[in-house]
Amino acid sequence: MNSRERVLTAINHEEPDKVPLDSWMAPEVASSIVKFLNLDLENDRFALAKALGHDLLYTDVGFCDGFNSIFKEERKIEGNLYQDPWGIKWRKKSQQYGSYCEFAEHPLADIKNYSNYKWADPLVTEKENLEVYKKLIESEGKEYAILGSVACTMWEASWYLRGLEQFLVDLYQNRDFVIELLDRTMNYSLEVSKKLVEMGVDIIWWGDDIGDENGPFISPEMFRELIKPRYAFMIHEVKKINKDIKIAFHTDGNVEWALDDLVEIGVDILNPLQPDVNDVPKIKKKYGNKLTFWGNVDTRNVMSIGAAVDVAREVRNVISTLGPGGGLILCSNHTIQATERAVDNTIAYYWAAEKFRNYPINIRENISDKIVYWATG
Repeated sequence: MNSRERVLTAINHEEPDKVPLDSWMAPEVASSIVKFLNLDLENDRFALAKALGHDLLYTDVGFCDGFNSIFKEERKIEGNLYQDPWGIKWRKKSQQYGSYCEFAEHPLADIKNYSNYKWADPLVTEKENLEVYKKLIESEGKEYAILGSVACTMWEASWYLRGLEQFLVDLYQNRDFVIELLDRTMNYSLEVSKKLVEMGVDIIWWGDDIGDENGPFISPEMFRELIKPRYAFMIHEVKKINKDIKIAFHTDGNVEWALDDLVEIGVDILNPLQPDVNDVPKIKKKYGNKLTFWGNVDTRNVMSIGAAVDVAREVRNVISTLGPGGGLILCSNHTIQATERAVDNTIAYYWAAEKFRNYPINIRENISDKIVYWATG
């Protein structure tokens, strides 16, 4: 099978030749591996994904692009202050092994700014990113599964503009404003998504962190009133363009409370099913014929601070739990952060993936430190 066939077979809950492969890395981790492999990203921005054997190819579009690509030189305002296309300002913060970004200013923090706020035209603002997708589909669309990434879709986009605390207050004190803001961000993401579907992506990826480790940010009832119907509308709209388009949804945290709702509106792929706060075997048993799980290799407790042998065991366990019958795209459950062990553990991740992801899955091997060190060191 080629990568596209492999991914689509897994999503259709059949067993491909191998579990499809993906991962997310912090820029510092990715740069180390690019250097080690002597790759040329200037001429092919997807060279790393292809060299590592990924089966999905994608780049970020929409509000998530602002989050992930904020530190472009052209977005610098002054000093350590950057501004994305929606007027959200960010600062770069350094830590021992890398850096991260944090909010500096929300353009709608003062609601008086709303009447003068200029909404970006999605097809103009995303013109460069859409051109990347056009070329990607033309050059790689037959070989790889192409995923249109429009995450941070409406809930997160809205509070990025307003500020989380204030937006949560608005839900109770200023509901009309919340509805208008959600509709604005939804329509922006939907216009970009429709264009990507017209261009020929295989999967559309939306996502909003609707909860944390303890459960939902808002009540399930409020989620069903405000968020669920908007996603149902978006799914309906893109399926009018391509009835076979696959829908991926991202949310971190404890998500079991929302799975029936997501299945009901037509979500095909859940990312990531965070392994340390969800009952993964139970969810696989209940939803394994309805949802494909994309992710699930623990980044916080294993990839960031574990030993290479822990990574190998984690990959083996994810594949043996979620892989049978298809319905798994192996991936880190979030970004592999820049830590002392990150590069070594990323190498161990790919070693274990190649060792254990072949179908039929029948993993019995005991993994020792000696074996992993010999193979990856």
